[in-house]
Amino acid sequence: MTDSALSREDETLLSDWLSGDETPKETLSLIAMKGFFFGLVAAPEPVETEDWMDMIFGGAAPSNISDDKLFAIISVYNEISEQVYDTGAKLPAECIECVNFADNFNSGEVLNDWSIGFAIGAAFYYESLVNALADESEMSQALQMAYLCLSYFSSAGTAQQIAELQQTEWEAFTHTVLEMMPDFIVAYAQVIEQAALASGNYDDDDWNDDELID
Repeated sequence: MTDSALSREDETLLSDWLSGDETPKETLSLIAMKGFFFGLVAAPEPVETEDWMDMIFGGAAPSNISDDKLFAIISVYNEISEQVYDTGAKLPAECIECVNFADNFNSGEVLNDWSIGFAIGAAFYYESLVNALADESEMSQALQMAYLCLSYFSSAGTAQQIAELQQTEWEAFTHTVLEMMPDFIVAYAQVIEQAALASGNYDDDDWNDDELID
């Protein structure tokens, strides 16, 4: 796990602002924003800043965001991007699992927040990639497994359904997902690259393979 590029004080100020009265009710928490950026920076093609900035605030960014808050948000984005394409991606240090496995799915818990943010970031491209791949292909299965694992804690109901489909007790399957998450986080950008190339909608010029960390 990794610490933030921001100082502890600056991160606290950003977190308080995101959850405060100056931002829309639907604004992502700081940990959800980190998950959002992780899903976003792996996109097969660039997403315009104004588009992803709006999504942080539930669809429409405030018009009066101060420069220091913008700088802090961009700093977090750059940090996540550097991890994914340079130093190696890891869950944020805050993502410590609850003792009771079911509590990890509760609103406001760190894994729930991170997974929700990830799913919002991945929504810019995930469905189009899945639809472009052959249903039973190895690449489609790898993509869906990566997405399932990293978005798993976003919904208790969906997680229970997945465990049932796997014919596994929910608690046992949840612990399996927790064990798999670090590997999928490291490999996620490569899975997206390979899926995008397999879809036929992108070519090798869209990536620099040397930037991806094994």
